[in-house]
Amino acid sequence: MSFYVYQNWTHDRVRVHRGDCGHCKDGKGSQPNATGSNGRWYGPYESQESALRIAKSLDQRDTRPCGHCAV
Repeated sequence: MSFYVYQNWTHDRVRVHRGDCGHCKDGKGSQPNATGSNGRWYGPYESQESALRIAKSLDQRDTRPCGHCAV
């Protein structure tokens, strides 16, 4: 299983997702026409620990696992 990190600059937050999460879709996100002006995807990472380490290094106000895929 792969893991991804989404950094949202608009909301000053980071979420860690499983690749198969409906919000992640292997780092493509749920909005196919997104311009990338609100955030950025990082990954894939082979472990949840690696993804969490990257998420914490991005120094956002709100950093936690996705509430839908419950990483």
